[in-house]
Amino acid sequence: MKKILVFNPSFIGDSILTTPLIKYLKFVYPESKIYFCVRPESVSLFEGLSFVDEVLVYDKRGEKRGVRGIFSFIKKLNETKFDLVISAHKSLRSSIIVNFLKAELKVGFKESVMNFVYSNKVKRDMKLHEVERNLMLASELLNNFRLEEAKQIAGLPEVAIDEEFYRKLMQYLRISAGGRKIVGFAPTSNWKTKIWPAEKYAFLVNKLYEKNIYSMVFAARSEMDDYIRFRENVKVPFFDFSLKTSLKELSSAIKAVDLIVCNDSAPLHIAVAHNKNVLSFFGPTVPEFGFYPYGSNGEVIEIKGLYCRPCHIHGKNRCPEGHFRCMNDIDENFVLDKILTCLDVK
Repeated sequence: MKKILVFNPSFIGDSILTTPLIKYLKFVYPESKIYFCVRPESVSLFEGLSFVDEVLVYDKRGEKRGVRGIFSFIKKLNETKFDLVISAHKSLRSSIIVNFLKAELKVGFKESVMNFVYSNKVKRDMKLHEVERNLMLASELLNNFRLEEAKQIAGLPEVAIDEEFYRKLMQYLRISAGGRKIVGFAPTSNWKTKIWPAEKYAFLVNKLYEKNIYSMVFAARSEMDDYIRFRENVKVPFFDFSLKTSLKELSSAIKAVDLIVCNDSAPLHIAVAHNKNVLSFFGPTVPEFGFYPYGSNGEVIEIKGLYCRPCHIHGKNRCPEGHFRCMNDIDENFVLDKILTCLDVK
């Protein structure tokens, strides 16, 4: 049996966008055992997926931090005796780890730091979506690889849900929402300039309630300050799952709604994994980076042609220009109309 390690201990969204590659590998090597290495906070999203045999944790900011931690982790990985290592992560730390793994075949991007550690290298084509860029890593394994065929086989990204939580939530919503449409909102982000203003999100929640459409709101505990600013401007009831849910429960709640409105952040990619309609705000970042909603159900809302976009690959804590036009100029009434159109509500 071939043992394959797919290595991507990056942000939650990045790891989610690696799952189509893993699905494709499982199709090509059905008898293989595939290990997926992610950060600790991401683990629950991938446990139980049919194409992931084991989720490995790289706690690079915790017990495995520093040089000693890196080599302790390498020793642990080498106990598994991988036949193939595929790294979608380009960092120096990832390349160091891959360098010391004993697998004969190591596939990574040409743009990786220390790319000489990889036996096979693939150009990271910035014209492609991140899902497609990751799938291209498999091109080094197959002589007859075709990207369009691989995309069809791999399908959308996938994430796990908490089945019991989802079942109980759906029962609750059947009673509480009474068949009304529900829009999910994720109004926060780890990156401050990725956040569409809290007052504008609140405007949408207030207006939708007037049209008999309910809202469900999500925010991580680490994003409490931004959530509070949003909450202070909401004047109507809404389903509040902020600061309360685990990541797997968040995934379950996103699966339960009719539409997701969010920033360029992890909930966007979770929604895509559940094949939900998505409206996503892109400000400091741009779709051309390759992290826009994958598939056919997503739409990016942005101010095109703004001279200062993009300002950063991830976003910053403050607008470098001081005006934050990339988000402030997105009109809330325009977004409201988009939501109503998506829901087919007049």
